Amino acid sequence: MDHNSIIDRKTYEVTVHAEDNPYVFVCDKSIAPVIAELNKKGYETLASCSGHYKIEFYEWFDEDIKNLNKYKNDKRIIIKKVNENGFDYWAEVDTTVTYILFNKQYDFDVLPNGFSSYIFDSNRTCIENQIDYYYKNGVKKKRKIVENEIDENCKKLKEWVDKLPKIERNDYIWVKQ
Repeated sequence: MDHNSIIDRKTYEVTVHAEDNPYVFVCDKSIAPVIAELNKKGYETLASCSGHYKIEFYEWFDEDIKNLNKYKNDKRIIIKKVNENGFDYWAEVDTTVTYILFNKQYDFDVLPNGFSSYIFDSNRTCIENQIDYYYKNGVKKKRKIVENEIDENCKKLKEWVDKLPKIERNDYIWVKQ
């Protein structure tokens, strides 16, 4: 299944083909209309993600041995190796994030419901909404539930961006390297 869309860097239209076109970028398909519209309205985006349901683990090393019993009882952790002073383990990734990182700082008066913003790297605004893979009672959500939440986040973003005013944009020319 194709999960990405291509956005023209000049017109910010979502396009179908990118063969040898240096003026396009790839974007998650479900958030592509939002990113295209933001850029059309003058809000320079740098990166984005709609969120993805995937089963994966982070690997951690040299955790203090004092935490071993606590970690052994956590169903989302797999103990890999224990030594005298510490242990290594894998921890399940239990969230995904829908986010947009802008190329500069913007002060938005209103954000979509559930989204928050912060300043990234001292001068860029990022808006995001985290989606948990588990309910508060510890039961894992079905894949379709998480995917519906991702779609709902993208829908909220689209409704939000449709209401944003257009602003002046200082465009720069994209050159094929």
